Amino acid sequence: MNHTESFHVLYIITKLELGGAQKVCLTLFNGLQQDGITTNLISGHEGILVDQVKDNANVMLLSSLHREIHISAIIQDISSFISLIKEIRRLKKQYPNLIVHTHSTKAGILGRWAAWCVGVKTRVHTIHGFAFHAHQPKIIWILIYCLELVTSLITTHFICVSSADVKNGIQLLPNFAKKYSIIRAAVDWNQFYTIKQKEFPADKEPFIFGTVACFKKQKNIFDLLQAFALVHTQNPNTRLEIIGDGHLRTEIETWIEQRQLDSVITLHGWQHNVASFMNNWHAFTLSSLWEGLPCAIVEARLLKLPVISYNTGGISDVIIDKKNGLLIKQGQWQQLASAMTCVATNQILHNTLQHYQESLSDYYNDTMISRHKVLYAHLVKGK
Repeated sequence: MNHTESFHVLYIITKLELGGAQKVCLTLFNGLQQDGITTNLISGHEGILVDQVKDNANVMLLSSLHREIHISAIIQDISSFISLIKEIRRLKKQYPNLIVHTHSTKAGILGRWAAWCVGVKTRVHTIHGFAFHAHQPKIIWILIYCLELVTSLITTHFICVSSADVKNGIQLLPNFAKKYSIIRAAVDWNQFYTIKQKEFPADKEPFIFGTVACFKKQKNIFDLLQAFALVHTQNPNTRLEIIGDGHLRTEIETWIEQRQLDSVITLHGWQHNVASFMNNWHAFTLSSLWEGLPCAIVEARLLKLPVISYNTGGISDVIIDKKNGLLIKQGQWQQLASAMTCVATNQILHNTLQHYQESLSDYYNDTMISRHKVLYAHLVKGK
């Protein structure tokens, strides 16, 4: 089948920040174009990755499209929905076999319903972790779940990045088992795979922990900070580096300053060349409360960094406890600290975790793009 003649894909996402969902969306948007398949992208106008696409004629940035969900934003949401309908209708007239593929919860709900209203037959949604989870008020859980439940009825196909999302989808959404695929969220191997591995530090060198996370409740940075503070008390020759930013930055900076840890904890902000920073680390840490499968976990293992993490979402798809990392029950920051101390003080354990040989070929960019192309062609042909 000639893919260039069989379908056209419109991607919709809420915000182009430096996150896994955004990386996947842009990789598909650009990768399919390189293979001769015309793609379009609709996103909100905020985020560090906007500069990469703002001058692209096939990109529409909507100022009304925001991630936040609250009553005061209803008018903006209606405006976004109308704009989505107009753009999808325009593209559908030009490309009869249009596929609308959404990423993130809010864009997913607005985008799939807009596509349904216009009569687009193929509506695909990638789940990067469900937005309803145990760490939110019950009424919020019910509201988001009901929205996703109703929207699932008009969804042609779901793509999951982790087995945890498959399990939740089958349990909670009707007919999910009949219309899902697992396609892993890929990372840029060229940045990470060829870099020399960081060995266990010599006696006088500091042991550096690192993480990549946006500063919001989901990433639960304060558990990691508490864990590191305990580790540093026991082993002063340790450091923590954090790549990321967000609305909790001021609170995080205050927490660090009050405990006089600003000389051993570095906040790098968002960085495009993440690999150059991670290459200086000796272990990767994560304390998220909910996740799909964070790309940073895969990137860490491509660099052969031992991973010390809460056992959240699909992380256990990549990290095997005591093989290539240590998995800790959520909320147990003292145990997280204990695991960090073990890795920082036990060279044999560090080297064992570091040099474990797992297969990560499913997370290669070309693999992800190829599997999406096959799926798109199948869905269009099957309709």
